[in-house]
Amino acid sequence: MKKRLLIFFLCAISFLALFEFYILYLYPQDISLGGYFSSILQSLVGGESNKLIRINLYNYAIVLYEDGNFIKQARISGMGNPKFSPTPQGSFKILSKEVRHISGINGVIMPLSLRFYRGYYLHGLPFTRSGQPVNTVYSLGCVRLGPGLDEDVYNWAEIGTKVEIYKARLVKSAEEPAVFLLTEEGFKEWIPNPETFNNRGFFWKDIAIVPLAEINNYPEVSATKL
Repeated sequence: MKKRLLIFFLCAISFLALFEFYILYLYPQDISLGGYFSSILQSLVGGESNKLIRINLYNYAIVLYEDGNFIKQARISGMGNPKFSPTPQGSFKILSKEVRHISGINGVIMPLSLRFYRGYYLHGLPFTRSGQPVNTVYSLGCVRLGPGLDEDVYNWAEIGTKVEIYKARLVKSAEEPAVFLLTEEGFKEWIPNPETFNNRGFFWKDIAIVPLAEINNYPEVSATKL
């Protein structure tokens, strides 16, 4: 009996040591123990969510959908450095939620954190343990949400909520042929014909298909912005 307990104890210690090494040294971002196991639980028993978060890194847009219906559109406050610490693009799910996540990389506090991939989060504006805001231009890959928006998204989203992150300045809907050029400031410009499109040096392969509701929600670019 004592031998079995000893073997069990040694196996447990070995597992925790390997887990700590994986989390601290091999993982590309930071993750809490609770968040890690919550993602395992989500993968085992989690069902499909009827909620969707879409983020366009080009124009800092975040859009919320529920049951296929447009809920809200706003602008994110920050993202990863495109060259050195890019925000991952693709299709993901919310894996865990933490009211107050402390980064294992730089020790900053990330309020209202929603982990969507490995150690990458949607979260409120970070601050140090002494309460000083972190005002860097870029994050280490996470998506930063401004005051108010962070609370709205955190309270609305649930574990399992789908997340789609992409980067596109040319968009159209599947329902209509019109192509629009998005600006980084959050406006849209209609491109009236193929000749104009080609003359401006655009490529058809760069057009992203997005929901019509998103396009309709962007204001038209004014003449002063052209």
